Amino acid sequence: MNTLAAPIRSLPGLAAGIRQTDRFALPVSVAALFEQRPIVPVYHVTDGAVEREAHAAAETIAVVADKLRRLIGAYGEWRAFDACAYFDLYPEQTALLVHISERVSTVHVTFYADLLLPTFRRTERVWVEEFFPAYQAAHPFARPQDRPSVYREHFVAMDQPKLLAYWERLWAVIGAARRILRHDIGFLASSGGEDERNRWRSSWDRRPAAGLDARFLPALETIPTVTLTMIFPLPVHRQSGRLRRLRRMWKRRQARKR
Repeated sequence: MNTLAAPIRSLPGLAAGIRQTDRFALPVSVAALFEQRPIVPVYHVTDGAVEREAHAAAETIAVVADKLRRLIGAYGEWRAFDACAYFDLYPEQTALLVHISERVSTVHVTFYADLLLPTFRRTERVWVEEFFPAYQAAHPFARPQDRPSVYREHFVAMDQPKLLAYWERLWAVIGAARRILRHDIGFLASSGGEDERNRWRSSWDRRPAAGLDARFLPALETIPTVTLTMIFPLPVHRQSGRLRRLRRMWKRRQARKR
């Protein structure tokens, strides 16, 4: 049964998915859905060597961080906020990249910038389309008396090393991008790594899938991400129950005057 309800759009989410490969129903690739439409140039991250991709990612993430900062003032100008128009994204891309939640008096916005990285999308697709089915064919790993099988041999010799190569490159790209951004005030103000890791914390309370290379099983606190978050006050005229609260305040004031 699929134990991960949320779509995988970050490195912490991918780490959670990999460590639960034995528990998953067949996952759907978020990267494959995202790539069905071309993205506008402002969000395009150049592929290539690790440092090249990291520098391109850092430039794009700085732009996104600035958009989130400006959203604080712009949000209340919309009668009904149109995330597609504001972020210049197709609806399908907006649904994957952006999550907006209005609370009683605040707005919580998350932008899943890991998904913009070509290396993240390749790694996620290799896990979904190759590693996952190969693991299911090779399973079980836990019992020493199990006879060797061609599926297990192929998984150990081919599928696991392939994903591991993409996995280690992904860590390198995100780590390098974060180092480039370490003095960027916009990024520091909107960095959402801790929140994103906390979303997946329950996956580390379970035993990981058997047979995985230890490099797929990092401590949650060590997993980097360039996920961005912004929390700001919900415009007063949009706050639920505002009129009711104002009436109560008015009645209390009138009562004190008597």
